[in-house]
Amino acid sequence: MSDTADQTTSVPEPGAGQTDTIVLEGVEKIYPGSTQPAVSQLDMRIPKGEIVMLIGPSGCGKTTTLKMINRLIEPTAGRILLNDKDVTHVNGDLLRREIGYVIQQGGLFPHFSIADNIGVVPKMLGWDKQRIRERADELLHLVGLEPSTFRDRYPRQLSGGQQQRVGVARALAADPPVMLMDEPFGAIDPITRDRLQDEFLEIQRTVGKTIAFVTHDLQEAVKLGDKIAVFATGKLEQYDEPETILTRPANDFVSDFVGGGAAVRRLSLLDLARLELHPIETDERAVGNQNGTPVAEVDGSGKPVSWRHLPGAEASGTPLVTVPLSGTVYDAVDVMLDGSASLVAVVDEEGRAAGVLHWNDLVGGLRTRKGDA
Repeated sequence: MSDTADQTTSVPEPGAGQTDTIVLEGVEKIYPGSTQPAVSQLDMRIPKGEIVMLIGPSGCGKTTTLKMINRLIEPTAGRILLNDKDVTHVNGDLLRREIGYVIQQGGLFPHFSIADNIGVVPKMLGWDKQRIRERADELLHLVGLEPSTFRDRYPRQLSGGQQQRVGVARALAADPPVMLMDEPFGAIDPITRDRLQDEFLEIQRTVGKTIAFVTHDLQEAVKLGDKIAVFATGKLEQYDEPETILTRPANDFVSDFVGGGAAVRRLSLLDLARLELHPIETDERAVGNQNGTPVAEVDGSGKPVSWRHLPGAEASGTPLVTVPLSGTVYDAVDVMLDGSASLVAVVDEEGRAAGVLHWNDLVGGLRTRKGDA
């Protein structure tokens, strides 16, 4: 498995119609001088286009697993397949040029400009300067950084959150089918981390990469992951969808690791767009109606700003709080608690009222739209 072997072997291209992009079969890693495997007989399939979160206590083997996929660490035994091709038979340096890699704090080269950092792999692949520049600008736009402002700056001139954005852009530079992310948001403050997570999901909806993502944060795993792999020391204990991990842990280890509050964490899995919301009126003629429908006063652009009528309550005594339809029930609960409100107006992309969610809905059970349950 030496990188000096098989120098002429090309990196496998992503195959059309593949069900699984990454497959690990009986993968094991025993470090020299150790009798216990850091990773033991690992079998895992990562479907094409999905985000799989690797989580577990320190020293459990999740980062070792990640680094074996791109052969920064060589497996002791087993096979790792990328689109049905065994990557242990591919030159390691060539392989790593075809797999995006993002680490904590970005891992940027401090003496390279931002554009040069993004262009590292394309330059290795022989792209011309104009193509590299255009790609860097394209990706800076994608991660929310204006190229004219940021392309010529250096990492030390960026905030931690901006450096992480550049790290993601650099990993996407050569349009790799697979991305590996090792606690990329771990060193960022909670507010910036939450925003970066949201932006990361938006980017993923655009690029649709296959992503293995190491985290120590269960909330992050639940929010970002299509699937979660829970590791104990060197062993995969459960690999399933987030809701299953939270509600049906496979054993005591997973149950203890998930801990209390599973019901609250599940709220982040419930998209507001899937719920059957209560109706809301914004027509002033509806004031005083008797059908129990809340009426919101709107501004000149049609956005709700206050309650004009609430059945059984004084409008002046209840603040109007809003949450975007693209959010989750967790977001709605957070807004209601912060605003001391018993209901929240759900708004669309233009900020116009789409419906209402009541606090009592959370207690009585949320209704989903037909076909979405």
